[in-house]
Amino acid sequence: MIKRIACCVMAAASLGLSACSVPEGTLITDCVDKGALHPVCGMQSPEDIAIVPGGEYLLLSELGNMGAYPGRIVAFKVSDESWKPVYPLEDDSPTPAALLGDPTCTRPPGRELSPHGTHLVQLEDNSWRYLVVNHGGREAVELFSLELTQLGEPALAWRGCVFPADNTMINDVAGLANGDVIYTRMFRPDDFLGEMRGIVGLDSGDVWRWSRSNGLKLLPGTNGALTNGIEISADERYIFINQYMNKEVHKYDLQAEQRVAKAAVAHVDNSAWGPGGELWLTSHKMEPAVYLACTKEHLRTCGMAFEVVALNPDTMETRIIFQHQGPPMGAATVATAHDDKVYLGSFLGDRLLIVPMSEFSQ
Repeated sequence: MIKRIACCVMAAASLGLSACSVPEGTLITDCVDKGALHPVCGMQSPEDIAIVPGGEYLLLSELGNMGAYPGRIVAFKVSDESWKPVYPLEDDSPTPAALLGDPTCTRPPGRELSPHGTHLVQLEDNSWRYLVVNHGGREAVELFSLELTQLGEPALAWRGCVFPADNTMINDVAGLANGDVIYTRMFRPDDFLGEMRGIVGLDSGDVWRWSRSNGLKLLPGTNGALTNGIEISADERYIFINQYMNKEVHKYDLQAEQRVAKAAVAHVDNSAWGPGGELWLTSHKMEPAVYLACTKEHLRTCGMAFEVVALNPDTMETRIIFQHQGPPMGAATVATAHDDKVYLGSFLGDRLLIVPMSEFSQ
C-alpha cells in the first residue's frame, strides 16, 4: 500500500478537496462482529496473506507503515484463530545454509524487518520459497525457505535477499519456480517530486525481474502511476500489474515482454487467485477526509470503503463480488479465499477480517 502521508496528499490532489465531513464508522475502536463479518484483533496491519501448504495456517505480513516501524511475519492458525510470530524470533541467527539471493546480501534483516507485499512459490525442486518485501533497515526482497515442523507449524529460514535497482521503493513481489524474482517499483524516493508524480497520475513506477545468473532487468512497457500489487499466472506466462493511480490492471506477457491487455479498475492494491481461476482484486474508494482521519495513528482501524473485484484473466472482464464500508474493518488490501472463508488484510489498524464465502457473489 502507498505511504500514509501520501494517501492524504493523493486523495486531496486527485479530488481537489481539502476538508469534508468524516462518514460515520470511519474510526473503529471496538472489535465486534457485524453480521457475518468477523474481525480478529490484536495484530499490526496484516497487509498481505499467503496460504501455507496443507491449509492449516496463513502467513501474514505486518506492515510497519513503509519502514517507519518494525513488523513481523505471523502464522495464523485457521482452526482456532490463534497466531504467533515466525520471523523474527528470539533465537534468530544467520543461517549457515548457502545464500540464494544477491551475493552481496549476507546478513538477515532480523528485528529491523518491516514487511510489505509477499508471495509464496513452490520451486522446481518442490521446496517452498516465501518472498517478503522489506523496508526495515534496507530496501530489499527477503528470501525465506518455508518448512513445516513435526507439529505441522510453519517455520521460516532466511536464505538471502535481492536488492532492487537504485532509487526504488518496492511494493509487491512474485516468484517463479526457477527462482527468479519479479517486483514492482512504486516510485523513486530520491527523485524530486518522484512520489508526487504518481500521486497526480504520472508515471512513477515500473516492474523489474531478477535472476541469480543475470541480475536485475527492467521489464519494458511496465511503467505506471504508483505501481502496486502484482500476481503471476499458474503457467508463469503472464503477470498482472496493479497500476494504482492509472486505475488499471495490466496483463503482461513475460515471454514477449509486452503488455497484452488491460482492465479498468480503480485504485487496486493487492491481488490473489480466487476460486474458479479468477483474479481477485481489492480496490479502495478515495475520500480525503477518511484518509486524513485514519492515518493519524498507524494502528488505527479504518472503515474506508473498499471493493473486491473478480477479473477474468482471459477476457479481462470484471465484476464486483463484495463491497463494504465501516465496522468491523475497512481499507482492505487483499482478499484471500480459503475453504469456505475469505481472509482480508489491511494496511491500517490491528485486525484481520474473516468473511464467509457465501457473502461473495459467485
